[in-house]
Amino acid sequence: MTNCIFEAMGARATSAQYGFDRYWRNLRTFTLHDPVDYKVRDLGNWALNNESPKPSFYS
Repeated sequence: MTNCIFEAMGARATSAQYGFDRYWRNLRTFTLHDPVDYKVRDLGNWALNNESPKPSFYS
C-alpha cells in the first residue's frame, strides 16, 4: 500500500518540506524494531478499540 503513495506523490513523498520524511522514518522504525507480536497487538487495539499504541520498552 505504501508504494501507491510513492506512485501518486513521486519523489516529494520523502520531502522534508511536507514532513513526510519524518513519517517514513517513524513508520520504518516501527516496522523494523518492534517484535511482530507487539505490532499485531498494537494494530489490533487501534483497529478494534481505537486505542493508540502506548509507549513501552519496545517503542
